[in-house]
Amino acid sequence: MPSRISGLRRRQMPRPLRSIELFLALGAATTSLSALPAGAATAATDSHQAVTSQLVAQHGGHGGTAPAPSPSEGGEGGEGGEGSQEIASSDTAYLAVLGQMRGHLIVAGELVQEGNFPQAEKHIGHPVEELYGSVEPELERRRVKPFKQTLTALLELIQASPGTPDTRKAYQSAVAAIDAAMLGVPETVRRDPTTTAAVVREIVKVAASEYDASIADGAIVETIEYQDSRGFVLYAGELLKASLGPGTGPKAMALLVPIQKRWTALAKAWPSLKPPARPVMDARTVTILANQL
Repeated sequence: MPSRISGLRRRQMPRPLRSIELFLALGAATTSLSALPAGAATAATDSHQAVTSQLVAQHGGHGGTAPAPSPSEGGEGGEGGEGSQEIASSDTAYLAVLGQMRGHLIVAGELVQEGNFPQAEKHIGHPVEELYGSVEPELERRRVKPFKQTLTALLELIQASPGTPDTRKAYQSAVAAIDAAMLGVPETVRRDPTTTAAVVREIVKVAASEYDASIADGAIVETIEYQDSRGFVLYAGELLKASLGPGTGPKAMALLVPIQKRWTALAKAWPSLKPPARPVMDARTVTILANQL
């Protein structure tokens, strides 16, 4: 991977199960299976597994070369970035993709604080290069002002003049634009603890996939993937904390407090921004804990 992103150039080497493809293929089906009759749930599970196999074949292993997708799967085209892109049309999918954008910016902000601008640039590039294309088709329907230019402005500033007040202001604008886009989901849905639980689960499942991709031979070898997963988990924690503030009702307490406790146990896998030489928690354990949320 090049040390710096040049403009909005796509990376040539495919990333394993890039977060948006993993989430959009798996999320909605997983969270809805329990509501289906037994026969329908079995059929949905089979379909869910088939999509998983398709994505693995489409994107290849870590650092490998993905086979060319069929015309129906999409290719390298599209504004959102590398790989085929699903449209985040459901409320849960839409919020989770925006949550991943926020997770990237959380890590970027930490890196900027440390003066590590080249790594911060990579995380600032991900929302506009890899994720925006999945929510873009939804913005008009949800009456959300397009914000790609806001994300692009931040990317250009972190490349040209990192550490300046203009860059810090652009960072705050990007965070605010993502948060404003979340208002495209009706407030009653957005504040429903069931929605919060679903979004947290899906973001954390993506984090588990990124964490797994960061490890090889028992060591963390891919810093960016480790940081991706850290940002996603931190944002999920922020979402839980905000949903369990003063005046939280009994429904939210009953549903979200147990999730928050399991999140606390899971978050120990990311003790610091800089990855430890050896994983604090193995990838299998992280995946199991993520699936238990």
